[in-house]
Amino acid sequence: MQNNTIINKIIIVAGASGGIGSSVVKKLSNLYANVIAVYNQTHPDFKIKRNISLIKSDLSRSEEWDRVLDFVSQKYKKLDVLINCAGILIPGDFLIQSEEQINKMINVNLSSVLIGTQKSLKLMKRQKFGHIINIGSIGGIIPMPYSSVYSATKFALRGFTHSLSQELKGSEVKISLISPGPVNTKMLKLEADHYKTAIAFISKTIESEVVADIVLKVINKHKAEVIVPSLLSIPSKVAFLFPGLFSKAYSLIEKIGLWRKKFYIRRKFGLSLQK
Repeated sequence: MQNNTIINKIIIVAGASGGIGSSVVKKLSNLYANVIAVYNQTHPDFKIKRNISLIKSDLSRSEEWDRVLDFVSQKYKKLDVLINCAGILIPGDFLIQSEEQINKMINVNLSSVLIGTQKSLKLMKRQKFGHIINIGSIGGIIPMPYSSVYSATKFALRGFTHSLSQELKGSEVKISLISPGPVNTKMLKLEADHYKTAIAFISKTIESEVVADIVLKVINKHKAEVIVPSLLSIPSKVAFLFPGLFSKAYSLIEKIGLWRKKFYIRRKFGLSLQK
């Protein structure tokens, strides 16, 4: 049964206070995994259980990863799974975004993942097993105007994950990427608040629990990449392979996204689209 493969696993969830990270921690703890839930600023909303270790840490700093992994090594002597859920999106016209905003997205969405993956990989190589799961985005396959830096970090994360998977061939350590479409989290609300963002609303939003269920499935059965919802898989890959086609179709895609965005805002907030 699925539960049997999760019980007693030692799992780090980075970005545990976010919408997806929080849902992942809840589901893993309910299946009796030992979860090291790492968050930075916002305190997680889940109930702390005996099998959850809560650590406040800025994982964009290398020494903080050392601190987390030292805790895991001393308490559990091993690490089964690392799940990189941390992410930040600051929507807006690229020309007016500050250097601080750009660096923050790069540090949280990409640099911290690379640092943590490298350090965790050293431990997993020594113990001869382990699984790294990165939470990407459909924005790492399809360009996202007015979220261009966020999209750039997710494109890079996708390239990194697939590249590293080739380096890990023949070893007992696995790496996976989960690329969700629009997820009903605070991040999506930020995009709804910016009047130009459209791509995030091109398909039906899903709940963070749906992504968490995919995480459980990937832990049980390794896959290189899972795109969720699956309906986005083919069109997103077509857009990735034929950027010229995407560019020609963007005006139509934008209109559809803005139209769907109106209904999202009305449904969630009872408001009309900002102008």
